Amino acid sequence: MKKRIKMAMGVGLAALALIVAGGGYYFFHTDTDTPDGVINTVRQSIEEHDTKTFHSVVNVDGVLESGYDGFVEVVTSPDIVTLADTREVIKDFTQILRDPMLISLRATVDSYVATGNLSAEDNAGVMELLERTGLKDIELRNVKNVQINNDNHNEAFADVIIFQPELDREFPIQFVLTRDEDDKWQVNRVKNFKEYVEQIAIVRRAQLDDYLKQSGEINNKHEVTMREVEKKYDAILSAGNLADKNTRAELKALANDVFKKDWEERKQELFTLPVPKEAEALHSHYMKICDLAISATQDYSKWMDDMNPATIKQAEEKIHQMQTLTAEAAAMAKRMTS
Repeated sequence: MKKRIKMAMGVGLAALALIVAGGGYYFFHTDTDTPDGVINTVRQSIEEHDTKTFHSVVNVDGVLESGYDGFVEVVTSPDIVTLADTREVIKDFTQILRDPMLISLRATVDSYVATGNLSAEDNAGVMELLERTGLKDIELRNVKNVQINNDNHNEAFADVIIFQPELDREFPIQFVLTRDEDDKWQVNRVKNFKEYVEQIAIVRRAQLDDYLKQSGEINNKHEVTMREVEKKYDAILSAGNLADKNTRAELKALANDVFKKDWEERKQELFTLPVPKEAEALHSHYMKICDLAISATQDYSKWMDDMNPATIKQAEEKIHQMQTLTAEAAAMAKRMTS
């Protein structure tokens, strides 16, 4: 039986804890003298809300620290952040966040084990980290390859197989277990979290690049129309004047039939694009720009009838807001592209 779980613990520990807690795929030994037995004990401790036993078989700090460090290594890599000065700023920032975030993650884990519940409202920071690491909506599928390291018999590995929707495939998150002097095994750290986050980063980068490419093509296409509208506008004014009803009627028709219609089409085309999380702010700017253009055109068209200074002032204010947002959007897109 497959179990879909909204991930709410942090940095891979939930993947191990919840798969064995809810999966029921295998029968493991019931002691802690084998790696399989430890995994079963993790399952039992979660089912029974036994935090003492859970901590005896899981080095929570070790797992969380190794996961967090793997995440930071990826987000501060030259492949993700090209400018060295920016990388250093991010590294410093993540180090400042490290201890508070790990404390929060540990408290979240303890709360989940103790109660079996997790409040998104009370764990906003953890939820944000889960979102960034792609763990929030994974599907837990299996536990495989629970085996002792041939080169070090005091170390073992366990692969927690997850299905990651963004990757559209399974990925094995590997946990390392260690044996102490009393021959007791403990889940100690996550081994390949860096590689997992790298795969998420690659997919998200590709999605962002695709959005930037498609939205850029849409905007560029419609800017061609805007330039044509400007030429027609100038031509109409050159042949007449705003005091003439016929001139105003031509300008009104141009505004409604071409300018406004084109912005409506642009908005619809942008609206249908898949928007990655990293582009949500930029996409919001694009939507606001379209809305302002449409609204300003309506005001301008109205002004052609009433010639009220307040009406044209309202249109000009919206156009000014459009220009500001357009400049901001261009800067955002440039940063994302680089």
